[in-house]
Amino acid sequence: MKNSQCKSESGYEMIGFGGKPVNVTDKIEKENCKCITESLLWNPSPKKLSTEQLQQIRKALPVWAAENVKNFSADDKKTLENQLEKMKDEELLEKLKYKFSYFGKPALEEIPVYAIKIESAWAYYPDYSDEYAAYGKKDKFGFEYYPLKDKPDYPLLENEEWAEEELGKK
Repeated sequence: MKNSQCKSESGYEMIGFGGKPVNVTDKIEKENCKCITESLLWNPSPKKLSTEQLQQIRKALPVWAAENVKNFSADDKKTLENQLEKMKDEELLEKLKYKFSYFGKPALEEIPVYAIKIESAWAYYPDYSDEYAAYGKKDKFGFEYYPLKDKPDYPLLENEEWAEEELGKK
């Protein structure tokens, strides 16, 4: 049965950060999202990456590859830097494949994860922009649910071990 792994008595729920339940009924029924697992969602229209994010990825990928791709030489790193520098945003977006989403901290924020293969290794880019935006906001009474001082500083790119350990996916 479609989406059965996240079906609940009150609609659809997934497990978010820290085991908190996240109601995804509207995402399933109105946005045609699908439950991959009890904590991973496939969104047919994930949030698009901005030009600024693409620039950050361009800068970070060669460094990430040097640390995560087996036998990736200094020459390989320079070649990748040159390729990424010449690549248009549209080309990079084609190479960055949306894989899935999960719900972070704060739990209501959907975090889409994109991946790109560099030689034999997958680099994962979790888009934390919506989660980061929740930090430092105050409600009408001036209360910060997520104080700016508690804002996490996640790595820009993750490796396959992260995907397997954190999300159970590759």
